[in-house]
Amino acid sequence: MTPEGQVTGGVLDVMVGVPDLVSAIAYWELFGYRVGDIGQLDAQGAQRLYGVPSACRAVRMWHQQADHGLVRLVQWSSPTGRGLELAPFRVRGGRWTAGMVKQLGRMLAHAKYLRQQGGDIRIHAPDFVPAQPGHTPFRRPIPGVVEMALAQPLSRQVLFERADVDHPLYGTIHRGSMFEASQFTHFCLVIQGADDTSLSFYDETLGLRRTGDFELPWEDIGTSGKDILGLAEGEGFRLVKFDDPRSDPLGAGKRSGRVTLFNFSPDIDMPDYRAHTTPGALGYTTYSLRMLGLETACRRVEEAGGTVHSAPVANEFGERAVLCDAPDGSTWCLLEAADSTPVNC
Repeated sequence: MTPEGQVTGGVLDVMVGVPDLVSAIAYWELFGYRVGDIGQLDAQGAQRLYGVPSACRAVRMWHQQADHGLVRLVQWSSPTGRGLELAPFRVRGGRWTAGMVKQLGRMLAHAKYLRQQGGDIRIHAPDFVPAQPGHTPFRRPIPGVVEMALAQPLSRQVLFERADVDHPLYGTIHRGSMFEASQFTHFCLVIQGADDTSLSFYDETLGLRRTGDFELPWEDIGTSGKDILGLAEGEGFRLVKFDDPRSDPLGAGKRSGRVTLFNFSPDIDMPDYRAHTTPGALGYTTYSLRMLGLETACRRVEEAGGTVHSAPVANEFGERAVLCDAPDGSTWCLLEAADSTPVNC
């Protein structure tokens, strides 16, 4: 049973500011998402919750029966900025989502021809990432994934295709979608200079389950990771993974909905884009978590050194919500679990 004031499930959704809901819905339908919750806020309501004096219309898109890994599209009457656009993945406050596809080549083809036609897209070429070190080529299977990354003005995605590895609870592919894609399996965030106390916010305060925490020196990072993150020789980072509390990191019990933090040393020169990823901006902004007992969660956030920006108020879907800053400076949206209704809850 979930303790009072802590998270239930994995990351619910990413808020994506868009200039046009209709075209944005059409894009995400290609990945198997469908229109679910529909709502709006007037300028006064948006100011109370998000600190943005702009009315908005919103659609939360569901994916099959998933209770996590969703996308929330928000069309602001007056956006506060253009967001991350095609900024590098490695910027402070950088965000992107990851999801599984059945055939990565399909996505690569569309990305290639969009670029050839002058579209705004950056492609990080596919590469194989092994599940474990140590391999005997052409003798036995090498489990892992093939992954690639795409940056577009309104989306930042890492897409992966599995090879000789299976985690049945870590993403479910929608066979009827054009790209045969899963819901988002993990939500990535770049932070800088976070100490152990700041990182403990995610498991000890929010209640997520820490399933990985290790330093990755440059030598141990794969070629795709170096490319996506634009790492110079000698640059590494601390990788910390926080999962759905129900997740078992071993074998079949591994669940999607993960928070993946890329924590870089404060000595590394890195631009700060956190102001570009708050509600009101276009593109990827905040991630949402469902909390059991929102008032208690707010108190726990403040006791842990975080900042809560308002008392709980209704969001665009009528769910009680707050915007808060973690001790590492990243912005999160917390929802009352009793007010939100993911498909299979």
